[in-house]
Amino acid sequence: MDFAHIIAPKTPSAWLDMDALDHNIVLVNKKTQAVKLRLATKSIRSLDVLRYIKDNSPHFIGLMSYAADESLYLLENGFDNILCAYPTLDMASVAATFDYTKQGATMIWMVDRPEHVDVLNEVGKIHDVVIDVCLDINMSMPLPKLYFCTKRSALMSIKDVKKLLKHIKKYSHINVSAAMGYEAQIAGLPEHLPGKALLSPAIRLLKIRSQKQVSKRRCSIVEYLNKQGYTLKLVNGGGSGSMDFTSSQPEVSEITVGSAYYKPAYFDYMDSMHEFQPAAGFVLPVTRQPEKGVITCHSGGFIASGATGTDKAPVIHYPEYLSLLNDEGFGEVQTPMAISKAKKDGNTPRFSIGDVVWCRHAKAGELCEHFNELICYRQSAQSITDGFARSEGTRPIINTKTKNQIMTTYRGEGKCFH
Repeated sequence: MDFAHIIAPKTPSAWLDMDALDHNIVLVNKKTQAVKLRLATKSIRSLDVLRYIKDNSPHFIGLMSYAADESLYLLENGFDNILCAYPTLDMASVAATFDYTKQGATMIWMVDRPEHVDVLNEVGKIHDVVIDVCLDINMSMPLPKLYFCTKRSALMSIKDVKKLLKHIKKYSHINVSAAMGYEAQIAGLPEHLPGKALLSPAIRLLKIRSQKQVSKRRCSIVEYLNKQGYTLKLVNGGGSGSMDFTSSQPEVSEITVGSAYYKPAYFDYMDSMHEFQPAAGFVLPVTRQPEKGVITCHSGGFIASGATGTDKAPVIHYPEYLSLLNDEGFGEVQTPMAISKAKKDGNTPRFSIGDVVWCRHAKAGELCEHFNELICYRQSAQSITDGFARSEGTRPIINTKTKNQIMTTYRGEGKCFH
């Protein structure tokens, strides 16, 4: 995107580069063509963008939601085949989805503990509905003095699965129809964390070793479920950072991808994401110039979740000769920046009040929690599909540098899911 010649908004706003998004969609489709594709809604958080990606993904199968009330919202807006990635205790929202599943919609809930099964069976019993559940298999790699992955599921082995299945068999309103094994340590861990260059070789080695363990564990548990007579609708795995690996695994029927479409700053540090292009971010207006060589932008403090560190902070995307002040960073209501590099002609760049700075969030969907809409820009004459402008529920993109369309975020629809 030619940031230098875009007529930018004068208030803090979120942007979406449609050319980069198209590029990333094509790459995802190519890398995952061996399996079905499920979209991670937490990394998109916009019905408009979800529809756009869906319309341009031939092997799209459904969505992976992150909350029960969000799952209901997606069903209400015409989506089907939804896998809720995290266990829920929100039985009111679960019950509300029955209006759609009774009409044929697919809704699958995640479990890894007896308590998850208990509450789901109870609501299923009350409404006389059999509820589909997915077993969340823990793909972590425990090592001496090191736990390589995330603390999520209690199902680490066939023994753990067998114990939970014994509990499930007591109930008549639960149907085990899916299994998920998310290799987060492969899909979401960068090899090049800022300030930790010495760790890169070790991280690469651990990721390679983890691939063998993931393949063995996920495959063995799926084989066990099949031998026990369970008919699995899906076996889900992977994420944006593990597309090549996960798509090649014989036990996997589908892969979930989300962050790859926006390519947030955190993924700049990951080897497997180098082909992808930054497609989303936010723009800040310059509102002050407190001294020579320093400008101050309005807003900016959109820090990503996770262990606090440099890798969770936004980054300046354009112009390239700006840098943050170490003792301030991205601020709550204002962000000072130093004009740190001379232009190619040797002259110091000049800024005026009203100029803008283009930035990127460290993570993907979290950007959309701060803005009601994504302002869409496109420089190419045509999108990857002529049919997008006619896609129900989505506004067309106007292909000029000065006239833009928007895609509404969850927040813009008045929704906030946790």
